[in-house]
Amino acid sequence: MDFYKKIAIAIVDVVVLIQLTVSIYIANSDLDNFTPLFFKCFFSMLVPTLILACLLMRKYFPRETHPAL
Repeated sequence: MDFYKKIAIAIVDVVVLIQLTVSIYIANSDLDNFTPLFFKCFFSMLVPTLILACLLMRKYFPRETHPAL
């Protein structure tokens, strides 16, 4: 795996951890509805992030093709 691809994956991991932290912080404001509010916040941020990350990885880091032996 290329060094720049590893850096890109690490950046996506950090963004997901930040989203997790923000979701817990927002859900903590209403403890009676913590779980539904957490899932709503977290997945509404996570899904677009993962889609964008996949699209950018495909654009900037295309799969390497190995020649047939």
